[in-house]
Amino acid sequence: MDTPVLWHIPLSHFNEKVRWTLDYKRIAHHRQVLGADYLIRAWRATGRGTLPILFLDGRAIGDSTHIIAALEERYSEPPLYPGDAAARQRALALEDYFDEGLGPALRAAVVTPLFRHDPDLALRVLTTGMPDKAYQMLRPLVRVFPAFYRFRHKISDAELEADRATVNAALDRIEQERRGRSYLVGDTFTVADLTAAAMLSPLLQPPEIQYPLRVELPPYLHDYRAALLQHPAAQWAADIYRLHRGRSAEVLWRSATA
Repeated sequence: MDTPVLWHIPLSHFNEKVRWTLDYKRIAHHRQVLGADYLIRAWRATGRGTLPILFLDGRAIGDSTHIIAALEERYSEPPLYPGDAAARQRALALEDYFDEGLGPALRAAVVTPLFRHDPDLALRVLTTGMPDKAYQMLRPLVRVFPAFYRFRHKISDAELEADRATVNAALDRIEQERRGRSYLVGDTFTVADLTAAAMLSPLLQPPEIQYPLRVELPPYLHDYRAALLQHPAAQWAADIYRLHRGRSAEVLWRSATA
C-alpha cells in the first residue's frame, strides 16, 4: 500500500484539521507544501481549487470533512466519530457548524484588516511555511491580489464586524455545548473538538502548532488576538491542543538513490 500523500498550505486551519487527524491516528504520510500555483494543481487533481488534498489508496480526496470521513473508514483507530449514532450525528453537525461558520469568519477577521492596512504583510502571513518563491511570485501582484482573495473567499471589508461577531458566537457556542465538560460530545475527544480547535489555530497559535507564524502581528491584530484569548472557549481550545495534538506522523520522502 502506498504511503498517503497530503498536499497542504501550512497556515490554513482547514489544512491543520487534516494534519491533526493524520497525526492523531498516527498515520504515516508524506506532506507536500504547495506554493502560489496551488490553485491550478488542486483543480487538476480534484476539480476543485482548494486544499487540503489527500492522496489515499490511489484517489485524490479534497475537502477536510471528506478526507476525515475516508480516514475514519480506512483507519478506524483511534476513532474521531462517536460510536453512538446520536452522538455521532451531533459531532458531525458541530464539525459542519465550525467549518462553515467559524473557519471562514476567522479567516476574514484576520485578512480583512491586513489587506486594508498592509497588503504586503498579508502576503507574508498567507505564505507562512511556503517556499520563499511563493511570496516572491505574489509580491508583484500586491495591488490586485487582495481583490482576488476577497472575491475567492467571499470577504467584504464592510462585513468585518459581522465576521468578528460570528467568531464570538462560535466561541459562545463552544461553551454552551460543553456545559463545563472537557469535550463537546460525550466524554471523549471527537471530530467536533478537533475541528473547533483547528479553526481557531491561525490566531490561537498554540505551542503545539507545527507551522507557526514567522511575522509579528500588527497592533490592531495583536489586540484582537489578545481579546479572543480571554474567552473561555479559546482557553479550552488551547487545552485541547495540549492534550491531543501530539507529534507529527509525517515521514520524509526517500530519495531515488537511497
